[in-house]
Amino acid sequence: MEVPQVSLTLIFNDRERPVLQSIRFMPGPEPRTADELQDRDLPKAVAVALLLFRIHGASPERTPFRIHAAKGDGGFVRTIRNAKSDSQSKSSIHALARGVFLRLFRSRGSQERCYIEIDLTRLKPSAVEIVLDGQVVAHPETFKQIIALIAARKGWNLDDYSIETIPPGQPSSDAKTTSSEAPLDNPAFIAIREAVRNFCQDGLHEHLQVRYIRSTAELEDLWEIDNAAYGEASITYEKFQDWWFSYPSGLHALFFRTRVMGAIGIWPLSARYAELFTHGRIKESQLNGRAMRPFMNSPTQFWYISGIVLRSELRGGRAIKILLSRGIGCWLANARIDFPCELLALAYSEQGRALLEGFDFFKLQNARAMPDGVPLFALQVSEKKQLLSSLNSRGVDPCPPAATPSN
Repeated sequence: MEVPQVSLTLIFNDRERPVLQSIRFMPGPEPRTADELQDRDLPKAVAVALLLFRIHGASPERTPFRIHAAKGDGGFVRTIRNAKSDSQSKSSIHALARGVFLRLFRSRGSQERCYIEIDLTRLKPSAVEIVLDGQVVAHPETFKQIIALIAARKGWNLDDYSIETIPPGQPSSDAKTTSSEAPLDNPAFIAIREAVRNFCQDGLHEHLQVRYIRSTAELEDLWEIDNAAYGEASITYEKFQDWWFSYPSGLHALFFRTRVMGAIGIWPLSARYAELFTHGRIKESQLNGRAMRPFMNSPTQFWYISGIVLRSELRGGRAIKILLSRGIGCWLANARIDFPCELLALAYSEQGRALLEGFDFFKLQNARAMPDGVPLFALQVSEKKQLLSSLNSRGVDPCPPAATPSN
């Protein structure tokens, strides 16, 4: 007997902070709709699960499709399982097509194994349509960006989930299943790949610009952003000011009109300080501004990337592309770089580590070898052409802004 097929459309708004606004569900000839969904846990969970299904469930030889939660709380998997068993819920998703929609998710598992299952005989990945800001989208990288941004808002780490597909002819009971499981992409990698992808095609936001910090008032605003991002790991304002006074062109700041929105810091190091730093003999806070001053007029091989920070309202959008492209472009155009050179950076978070590894930085020192307690990464560049080629291959096209450092 032929199994009835269904289709659905997920409608999102705001590419930079995607929210599932409505679901159009076709269990038969008449559509059913859940509209004006609030940005709560269940819409987020359903969005993530179905986007993963849209990306990973396309193999026609395998059925059904499962998402496993490795951690005890179950995250978005547990959210969907709980919704299915909550008969008192007033959610429009729970009521969609009198519960037929949620029955697409089969919730099985024990305390040891918690998963949801979507049967490919009922719903095909191609029958899941995605609309973002009024346009139908079909590129997997766009789906991954939406997943990453939603998961990050809720604190769901995609490393805690895996996909399982079962070859046809195999039973689906836990005791007898042979399966193929694959860990999901880390959301940090997804967000970074999407952030630097196709920069030139996205264009520039008309009110965003990159230039040098021009006053202590702007410096104080930027330090507040840095302090909010890094907390106790942030250097003091006095040290921040010491570096900037000594080497004003080390900070490439992003502005929305006249408001500081973030920055990338790239600072010169002497051979002596580079050696001490790379051998774990000094902390970041012990890098001396006065030792940077000579490199306003003379070249050096060693450079320290102190961090990339953005105000929260700009994270995940075009701002990171503008900051990377114009900030690095300004550094390449104006800094006195002695090739071959070495770039150094501390990875204070998984997102920072993902960004560095995404640009081919390698781990030079483990966290336990560094006095700051975080790993040190390095990138060795033989010539400017090599660095430009590497950046271009990742969608970053360095183009320096017209700016003159001053304080």
